[in-house]
Amino acid sequence: MNVKKDILWRVLVSILMLTILGGAIVYSIVRVQYAEGDEWRAIGDSLHVRHQQIPAVRGSIYSDDGSLLATSVPIYKISIDFSVIHEHHRDSFKRYQSLLAASMSKVLKNRTEQEYVALIQEGYRKKRKYVTVIRNASFIQSKSIKSLPIFSSGRYKGGILLEERTIRKKPYYGLMHRTIGFINENHKGAGIEASFDEILTGKDGKLVVRRLTGGNYRPLENDMKISAQDGKDVFTTVDIHLQDMVHEALSKGILNNEAEYGTAVLLEVKTGQIKAIANIDNTEDGLTERFNHAIGTGYEPGSTIKLVSAIAALENDDIEIDDSVRVYKGKYKFFENDSIEDSGHTKVDNLTYQQVFEQSSNVGISTIAFKGFRNDPDEFIAYFDQLRLTEPLQTGIKGEVIPTILRPGKQGWSGMAIPSLSIGYSAKMSPLHVAMLYNAVANNGVMMRPYIISGTGSFGKIETENEPHINNKKICSASTLQDVKSMLEGVVIRGTASQKLKNLTFSVAGKTGTSRISDDAKGYSKDYHSSFVGYFPADNPKYTLIVLISRPSKGRIYGSAVALPVFKEIALKIYANAVHRKVEPLDTAHLPSLVSAKYKYVKAACKQLDVPYDIDARNHDYVRLTPDNGELVGDVVPFADNTMPDVSGFGLASCLYLFENKGYKIQHKGYGKVFKQSPLPGSKMAKGRTIYLDLRPNL
Repeated sequence: MNVKKDILWRVLVSILMLTILGGAIVYSIVRVQYAEGDEWRAIGDSLHVRHQQIPAVRGSIYSDDGSLLATSVPIYKISIDFSVIHEHHRDSFKRYQSLLAASMSKVLKNRTEQEYVALIQEGYRKKRKYVTVIRNASFIQSKSIKSLPIFSSGRYKGGILLEERTIRKKPYYGLMHRTIGFINENHKGAGIEASFDEILTGKDGKLVVRRLTGGNYRPLENDMKISAQDGKDVFTTVDIHLQDMVHEALSKGILNNEAEYGTAVLLEVKTGQIKAIANIDNTEDGLTERFNHAIGTGYEPGSTIKLVSAIAALENDDIEIDDSVRVYKGKYKFFENDSIEDSGHTKVDNLTYQQVFEQSSNVGISTIAFKGFRNDPDEFIAYFDQLRLTEPLQTGIKGEVIPTILRPGKQGWSGMAIPSLSIGYSAKMSPLHVAMLYNAVANNGVMMRPYIISGTGSFGKIETENEPHINNKKICSASTLQDVKSMLEGVVIRGTASQKLKNLTFSVAGKTGTSRISDDAKGYSKDYHSSFVGYFPADNPKYTLIVLISRPSKGRIYGSAVALPVFKEIALKIYANAVHRKVEPLDTAHLPSLVSAKYKYVKAACKQLDVPYDIDARNHDYVRLTPDNGELVGDVVPFADNTMPDVSGFGLASCLYLFENKGYKIQHKGYGKVFKQSPLPGSKMAKGRTIYLDLRPNL
């Protein structure tokens, strides 16, 4: 009896405990579901919901006529989630697998049809969730793959996964390679890309996504999306046609003289705009741009700096250009162990000061400077300061050299400092500093700050414009300016540049320069910088050009023999092509003769500029529009089945986007718009073939 009661008691206790436990569970469920539901749901969401970055499109870099110097081109990583296909297309998969394999092989061209059959069958059998089939598909390729059966159902029902990224393209290849520069994933780099990275980069957006089974994420449809703000475009002052001329001539000069490197800069006199800038190194791999010597290399200019000495002497009333100067047959001893010699072409006792400058007499220039400023050397240095040769240029491009000059009281100063400075030693500056000085003479004494960025904006339109900046309103008196102009013209007519610049149809003024290269602590080497800087036409200057070639090794060292032929070739080409002619602005706006770009960009630009347009296209379609009755009309550019489209009138950047992303190669000549193409429109093209384009301006 006691045993039964004991068992009953235990059963009742167990039931009671289970009831209490059940009640506690029910209570906990109710509490979690209702009282604490929002809190726990938030915690759950935090584990499965995250922000996904929406990359901003990097801005492009343009020349002065709107030609693309650097732009971003989209490429795609394509992957397949076979678990999705297994779930949603179990009945149709076998029917389409052969078609999918054949189509992917034909479009992507990275595997055979049989390889794709094996990949698809194995992925489907094992329900693989993330099988990458290609990492660098073009937009057109990705669009074709998305249109295939099964894949056309989209990411979440068709199992096709596309990840877009962009690569940087420079349509003009080696031209301005270092000036345009580069930027890496850590936002480190050089040139315009690095200097204006913040403007070009834009601001990434954010999208809220939820984690799905298998590790993929699906965007949530809510108001928590922050759209990306695409980067701004940067517009330069560079004329791509002039750039091509300068680059070609400088390359030839470096090769002809087997030099280490060379740089050339072309300035527009009135504004200081850099119209062309080339920096070419002679490497084991050939000629290439790898450093911006024009702004980043500090060098002792040699005789080109004698212009400063002449301005100082004339302004200080130490000399007049017709005064006779004793040159001691080309050698003068300042102190017991310190003398200066000429380069062998002034073996006379006396020259006028004009002839001293024209013949580049070191003795004549240095003795006049020494007599005028030896008791007040700071006054001589002040001319370098006033002419902005001792401070950075502030072009906005990273990597500018900081000029240096030997000053009184500093280490290295001696009685020979003034003579040394007067002929272009004991001071270092960039080639662009020297060009700026000569440009000021050409601009009637007004010194303009050289600049290469004309502004920033969007959709090919400048929104924030950089205006020309005056560094010095008056570099010297009117009489001194007239004298130095006469001396610079005399260098070309009778002096060191006369032999190479004979019989030109336009006038030139300038100065040759030859300077030994210092190896710092080791002293001066047997290597030279050879240069010529001048402006043309001398009677109404439009351009200032400096050419510097470093360490020529073919036996020629003087600026007149090494750099001057390059200067001459560039100047002649500019005149032969009549690019110096002033183009009068139109009083009325006209629609462009041809617009070719992605539809979404065309749409945005037309809306912003209030231009009417009529076309049936989707955002990612590439379109071609022409004016018709006051509006732009056109069609989608057809590019399917390896058939060559008509690209006449297209720019080079548009052709790069269309063809290179589809696996074709491009060779082009000229600049501007496509005038001829091969293959002809409608032709069938083999995989990977080269497309030849003939570009011409003003189509």
